[in-house]
Amino acid sequence: MESEQKELSFGDMQMATLALANIRDIVGWLRNIEETVGNLYTRAAEIFAGDEFFSSFLAQLAEDEKTHEQFMSMILEMLPQRKIPLVVDIVLDKRTRDNVESTLRRFDEQLGKEHISKRQIVEYMARAEFSELNPVFLYIVGIFSEKSRETENIADEIQRHLSDVQEFIGALPEDLRPSIDVGMFPLVREKRFLVVDDHESLRNLVASLLAGKGMVETASGASEGLAKVRKHFYNGIVSDIQMPMMDGIEFYRQSVAYDSRLSSHFLFYSADLSCERENFLKQNNLLFLRKPFGLDEFMDRMEQVLRQ
Repeated sequence: MESEQKELSFGDMQMATLALANIRDIVGWLRNIEETVGNLYTRAAEIFAGDEFFSSFLAQLAEDEKTHEQFMSMILEMLPQRKIPLVVDIVLDKRTRDNVESTLRRFDEQLGKEHISKRQIVEYMARAEFSELNPVFLYIVGIFSEKSRETENIADEIQRHLSDVQEFIGALPEDLRPSIDVGMFPLVREKRFLVVDDHESLRNLVASLLAGKGMVETASGASEGLAKVRKHFYNGIVSDIQMPMMDGIEFYRQSVAYDSRLSSHFLFYSADLSCERENFLKQNNLLFLRKPFGLDEFMDRMEQVLRQ
């Protein structure tokens, strides 16, 4: 029995080593792709330096790619720390590599030509984004985006990046738009919302309003809400102000002290706002509603939060 146990343990170790090598290869390749795309955007921004708006947009995309590259680096750092080895269900085949890499090579070749038009840059920008969103990338992001609060945030940044590309291309004149439909970008991360209210009926109502926009979690008080904020990254946080033990303002203060990025993610409501609380909300540019409020009014304010 003892020899069988040793043989089994050795076999498990071999499988774990192979699995780790496989996922390291996949994530390492994805990190290189993100780096390559970032460099292409940097070069394109330099070529079109005379077009300040277009150049700035390309430069911002290049900065975004550094964040995506950081995401893959974080995954590589997480892998050896796992107590149970992660086994992935796919391998990185040659055709997938070639399809993605060939698109980026053509982009690189275009940038090396003496003359390249804005229309060509937009075309290859769209193609580069689609090549990044290959099934392997989506699979890896899907596995790791919920592993930590920071990976959640970066996955959200990737989704914002794609939305920015869609919005930019959508505003272009017809003659500058690419041949492929960027409206078909797949969803990388669903938006996540938190509703904090000690009154169950209103809490459930607000949650139902947001359900069509993404994943919704609720908390019956500020302390519970703060615990959730420390665990997950939320695109929108709705909070009553008048709550026992800890009010909505203190909940906001402690949430932002934990993560300053949340400062513009809040939407408050209250039936009775003191002058002190109202001044605090206005001084910090925080959106709020007075109860009773209309459902359309609530959704409009939440759209404002998401745009911020």
